[in-house]
Parts: sequence; structure tokens; C-alpha cells
Amino acid sequence: MSKFKYKIEYINNNKNADKLFKAFLEHCELNEIKPTKLFTIKEIADALPRGTSGVSNYSTYGFSLMSMMSNQKSRDYFMFLNADMTKIFTEHCKNNHDRDNYLWRKMYLKEQCKINPEYWELLD
Repeated sequence: MSKFKYKIEYINNNKNADKLFKAFLEHCELNEIKPTKLFTIKEIADALPRGTSGVSNYSTYGFSLMSMMSNQKSRDYFMFLNADMTKIFTEHCKNNHDRDNYLWRKMYLKEQCKINPEYWELLD
């Protein structure tokens, strides 16, 4: 069985979306989840309940989770099977006028992604 390490130290930003991703990697490491696993958005959200990493406000949590899955602020944490998902989330995060911070929960819970290999490594 291959051993692996999550590169939590590679996450330099300290915004809520980045804090949630760090917490997700810590969750995966603690539970020995292989970095090649295919996750649904629902599985990711279930691993990061509201309040994780101090992100408690309802609206802020919804936006932060969506931002974590986007390319906003040059994020590249996840690789979606449906390549359009990252663009959808990025564009939606840019809309400050009438943005639905829970679009991900209403429409995309079954979408699948993997953790970008930049954030984990195989060990000998």
C-alpha cells in the first residue's frame, strides 16, 4: 500500500476558503483517505460542517465552501470530472449583486472531484 502526505503547508492564503481546505486536508489525513479518492461535493461539505475553522456565519460558510472549489484568488484545490464546474463556481463567486452562496448545495452536490495533486505526494 502506498503511503502519502498531504501538503497542508502549501496553502499560504488565510481566507476562510483556504482555512476550510486546510481543514479538509487535515480531515483526509486523520482518516487516512487516499488523495486519489473521487469525492462528491456532498462528501466534502459533510467533512466540513459549518463552524469548521471558525467559519460559523451561515452566509459566509456557504460562500467560503463555494470559493474553495473555485479558481477565485488563483485557487486550484480541486479537479472536477466536469471541467465546467470550476468555472461555474468562479463566475458565481464574482457576482456580488444577487449571488446565492448555497448554489453548490442546491444544484451540484453530486458533482465529483479529486484533490489537486499539487497538494499531496506519495512517500517511499
